[in-house]
Amino acid sequence: MATNFGNDQGTGTVVSDGFEGPVDGVVTASAGSTIGGVAISGFKEVEVTVVNGAAAGTFTMPTGAVVEHYYLDTPTTIPGTPTNTYFRLGSAANGEQYIADVDVKTQGWINATSIYAGRHPATTVHYTVASSGGTTASQDGTVVLYIAYSVPV
Repeated sequence: MATNFGNDQGTGTVVSDGFEGPVDGVVTASAGSTIGGVAISGFKEVEVTVVNGAAAGTFTMPTGAVVEHYYLDTPTTIPGTPTNTYFRLGSAANGEQYIADVDVKTQGWINATSIYAGRHPATTVHYTVASSGGTTASQDGTVVLYIAYSVPV
């Protein structure tokens, strides 16, 4: 089920949210469940809609989730010839604790793991997209954030 996070700039939609792990037989689980001895890994896909070169919002990770990797994808180059279109991810509004100013203006896939050092517990996560230069009124596009995480059990 998709959840929309609106704001006065762009929006973010949780496109998919799931888990996988060595779960057999009658044992059932979901991301955030506690099942002794079972390792559960999950994923979250957040589609961020950039309007006029900007977007901001939040989403929630499952309780106890530990982020393993972040990946960013810009399906189509952001128009309006921005000098930069920076993506930030943090524990507070406009924060850079997890991803610090990754330029996402050009079409392509970015492995943001190298930007974020180490593992951390994730709760409410804030994203910000901000363009500079060019014609911001035409800088509309999409950036997709993929998050791989595990849930301690």
